[in-house]
Amino acid sequence: MPITELNHFLLVAKDLERTKDFYQKVLGLEIAERPDFGFPGYWLKTGDAICVHLASQDPNKIRDMFLLKKHPKGTRGSGSVDHIAFLAKGPYETRQRIQKNKVEMHFRSFPDAKLFQIFLKDPDDVTIELNFLGEVIDEKEWKGKGAASSLSLNRKA
Repeated sequence: MPITELNHFLLVAKDLERTKDFYQKVLGLEIAERPDFGFPGYWLKTGDAICVHLASQDPNKIRDMFLLKKHPKGTRGSGSVDHIAFLAKGPYETRQRIQKNKVEMHFRSFPDAKLFQIFLKDPDDVTIELNFLGEVIDEKEWKGKGAASSLSLNRKA
């Protein structure tokens, strides 16, 4: 089984600062250091565990590309849960399983952070993010082995 544990969930907030303040003031979570992903957001942690990611509903092409969907401003009700992230092992075996089941996937690599990620959709349009910690994957080699598609933005963490 490639999944080892739940890693985090991401909320797309209608009001990013208000939502951040809620998680800090009401729930006691602390701001964690966050890489520049090319869109505004926060990571919140309890102890050393980062468990909540926040992003704004404001239009952002980079966010929409990574999260595999657009988040329209003005959504009624609460902010939306965008994706569920799992820690995983065995990226090559995982890719074989995804391809065998004919599911489209995207990937991105953060070599400086030793992080490789695969993104795919479940049948209900929820994005699933698989994080392979400690993995440095050469994107050219990965593409050469039949990856369905990629998000090849090498952003430094």
